[in-house]
Amino acid sequence: MTEQSPALDNLLTENRTFPPGDAFAAAANATAEWYEKADADRDAFWAEQAERLHWDTRWSRVLDWS
Repeated sequence: MTEQSPALDNLLTENRTFPPGDAFAAAANATAEWYEKADADRDAFWAEQAERLHWDTRWSRVLDWS
């Protein structure tokens, strides 16, 4: 295996953030409340989101790791 150069290692680490502008954030579909609900109960959050869609056959589990 080839050894990586220090320059490439430097490119693999990115810590900057780029917050959205006010107009963009105001038009967003997801709100801070959505993030809070998802953090509190991920499965319930995604079940609620799935209910917003039309299903020919309704899903039976929110998450299936198999």
